[in-house]
Amino acid sequence: RSPGHHAEWIRACKGGAPAMSNFVDYAGPLTELVLLGNVAMRVGERITWDTEKLQANVAAAAQYIRPPYRKGWEWNA
Repeated sequence: RSPGHHAEWIRACKGGAPAMSNFVDYAGPLTELVLLGNVAMRVGERITWDTEKLQANVAAAAQYIRPPYRKGWEWNA
């Protein structure tokens, strides 16, 4: 049982028992899934996501995935 998310987080930060909720295993992919659902709704089409290339199969989705940045704030991937 979890002692509560705040206590669990503090204990994990101090080097104690690892946190029971593991961001890498499920929270990151879950967030990606939810955000891609929003992109699909905006585009109005079903999209297929390539996790390696970080691209959707629908060109119109790119404007939501990697929007244009102002000068000085460019994406450096």
